[in-house]
Amino acid sequence: MSNNIPLFVVGLPKDEPVAEFLMSKFRHTLEKARKILPEIIEAKILVKSQNIEGTKTHYDVKSTVITSKNRLSYTQSGWDILKICDELCRKLEGELSKHTYNRQRESIRKRGVN
Repeated sequence: MSNNIPLFVVGLPKDEPVAEFLMSKFRHTLEKARKILPEIIEAKILVKSQNIEGTKTHYDVKSTVITSKNRLSYTQSGWDILKICDELCRKLEGELSKHTYNRQRESIRKRGVN
């Protein structure tokens, strides 16, 4: 668990403070998710901005988490990118409760019960 999960943010400049906050928040959520889903390969966040030259900017954000078994994809849009980031992290954390762990072998305590 010492190596980091590759995380890519596309659509925001790296020197922008919002991009750094988005990466750190999502990376923290990925590290929590890694305890339950250890097969995470990489994660990508795609940000599309509309009305950049105006006073308000509308963001469409799509996050994709690639695991060895499947691909988890979440989308969110709105005016505040920090709220969008929180919502995407909440969606990923909600996916963790759905994950079931199937044991490889039967428990020793349950062998003679049948």
